[in-house]
Amino acid sequence: MRKNLILAQLTNAKTNWLVLDDMIELAENVYQLKKVPEYIDVGYVNQVLLMNGSIAWFYDDVLESVLALPYDVLNGFDIYGRPLEIMARAKNGRYYRKLKRGEFVIMYDNARKISILPKIIQRANRIALSIRTQDINIAQQRTPRMWRTSKDKEETVKGILNQVEGMVENVVAYDNIDLDDLSCVSEPAPYIVDKLDLHLEKEWASFYRMIGISSVVQEKKERLITDEVNASQGGTVASRYNRFEPRQRAIDEINKKWNLEIEIEYYDGVPSNNEEKEVDNNVSTNISDDVAN
Repeated sequence: MRKNLILAQLTNAKTNWLVLDDMIELAENVYQLKKVPEYIDVGYVNQVLLMNGSIAWFYDDVLESVLALPYDVLNGFDIYGRPLEIMARAKNGRYYRKLKRGEFVIMYDNARKISILPKIIQRANRIALSIRTQDINIAQQRTPRMWRTSKDKEETVKGILNQVEGMVENVVAYDNIDLDDLSCVSEPAPYIVDKLDLHLEKEWASFYRMIGISSVVQEKKERLITDEVNASQGGTVASRYNRFEPRQRAIDEINKKWNLEIEIEYYDGVPSNNEEKEVDNNVSTNISDDVAN
């Protein structure tokens, strides 16, 4: 029994980790940075923004390139909570750079200037719980049989059941067992996987809305018109703008400060058929216009 408990706990942890990993991967890569200096690792920039909520851009005279690295705040903040002095640090633990205000630009992941990772973890826990509940419910559909008998006949009954499970056509029983004394209790669990599927769709849709990804699963089912689909994307637009605007503001300052031409855009993906393409293009156009304005 203890072994089964440990295996179940390991499966729970693996499921939770897989869901969280998928969510982090999506949240990190919804924005594309273009025309970035070659020395900068864009994937690392996205990772730091998600995990820490911000990243520092500055120019390194030795490397002769603009860098983007995590940082620690030194000497406090100004009246708006902006760092007065920072210590930029590299992942290898060997590069440190002390920078004063005016020598760096802080890019934030969102308007609140905090990491959204705790929100993602909470949603990952909820989705992983639903998935594991589905696994257990499906396993319970095998309808386990519970046999009631006396203690002295336990091994005899087990032997008979083993033969049944082994698909033996002719089962041999002993004289001391009375088949009429055996009773089987069967209580299959109600099938709820289909209900959990709907719950999971809503949970994923909530996550997509939080990071600004358009989700029209419900709209497709109900065959809503394009205007209704657009109207339902209000939360998505707000969330997208919440993460887009701080990035765009930082890029404008970076380009002006170091004479660069970095661009940012939201990645909407590629539709799988013409019908989806028409709806997706209309939604994307409206969202892009809203963000631009």
